[in-house]
Amino acid sequence: MTFPIIFIDDDKSIRLSLGQTLELENYNVQTFDNARAALGELSSQYPGVVISDINMPGMDGISFLEHALRIDDELVVIMLTGHGDITTAVDAMRLGAYDFIEKPFSTEQLLDVIKRAGEKRELLLENRELRKELEVHSGPGPKIMGNSPAIRHIRRVLGHLALSDQAIILHGDSGTGKTLMARFLHDHSPRHSGSFVTIDANRSEHHSQLPHYISPQTSGIDLPSTLFIRHAEQLPEQAIIDLKNLLATPQPPKLILATTLPIRNASNQDHFLAKLAFKFGIVDLAIPPLSGRHEDIMPLFHHFLRADCSRFGLDAAPIPADLEQQLLDYPWHDNVRELRLFAERYALMGHKASLSLPHKFPANDPQSLPTLSERVAHFENQLLHDALRRHQGCLKDVQHELGLARKTLYDKMRKYNIDKGEYK
Repeated sequence: MTFPIIFIDDDKSIRLSLGQTLELENYNVQTFDNARAALGELSSQYPGVVISDINMPGMDGISFLEHALRIDDELVVIMLTGHGDITTAVDAMRLGAYDFIEKPFSTEQLLDVIKRAGEKRELLLENRELRKELEVHSGPGPKIMGNSPAIRHIRRVLGHLALSDQAIILHGDSGTGKTLMARFLHDHSPRHSGSFVTIDANRSEHHSQLPHYISPQTSGIDLPSTLFIRHAEQLPEQAIIDLKNLLATPQPPKLILATTLPIRNASNQDHFLAKLAFKFGIVDLAIPPLSGRHEDIMPLFHHFLRADCSRFGLDAAPIPADLEQQLLDYPWHDNVRELRLFAERYALMGHKASLSLPHKFPANDPQSLPTLSERVAHFENQLLHDALRRHQGCLKDVQHELGLARKTLYDKMRKYNIDKGEYK
């Protein structure tokens, strides 16, 4: 483990000698001949160790320690003291120094203290980040669920991005939670009391709304606090020009774009979103598919199931071991959205819902891949369940949404053994 080190000593020979020793141990060392100059390098995020002599002209080591701990009272500062000056060193410890070393000292002794000090600083900063993450994610608004390393990283990044005005591109497969994350960014930002406007670029009726929000100088409409554009890869060319102009204004809205387009993919480098991200330094955050974070599947399923059972006033049906294995093995092509919808069906139907969960079809075994008719049947089944859920079992509304004749709808419900009463 290596980390930066700030070393302060007015004795040039000691600075050169000790600096060289630490560099040979692969530490990044900054040396200073006076303490006041070193203060400018410190911050609450400084990740390394500070070593300072006590007896120096101008600002001595004790004064430096007091000033440094005002910047961050958890900085780790090692004091170097001359022989017989133990009283001053003890005073430094009382003030908050991590440790002191009496001159002359061995290289091994110094390296041991530095190693322990660096480990302490790393742990302090890590705990600070975890506390900050806990504060953000225990507050109001949407929660980003999961404990996989990938989702923990995303939570941490979102927590930082929420506090900035930085424009963001969220890219990931359909159903990975990009809309939830956009809402999280708004609700945990300084703009949370302002408006959050969603534009869906793949819906023609939304195209007419675009100029109102991205060309405010001609629309007369106030800018939203946060503008979220879904399916951003389908934005028309004029909208891209307007977005560029909008980002160049003094106080643009917080812009969040969602796309299934992998921005960093070499084949997409010429796409307008990639160019937009490069030109304006837009942060792009990749959202991993559910199939790539198996450890999140069962916690998410239990979370959705508890929420749905509470919403419907039902007791949760037990989850058999074979169903749990099915859930873990299933490819989840529609990601978290598909898992959430299945949890809802399971809350309503219990074990019967497992019948609508298809078997796993290993991608590397062509003989076991589903036929076209099997895929169509699975899609129809899911589509009917989703429409019935949205319309709470009202067949007339389902007919209208899906464009089906009454008899056709009844025939398909019989085919898939669907009971509309389960959705009322």
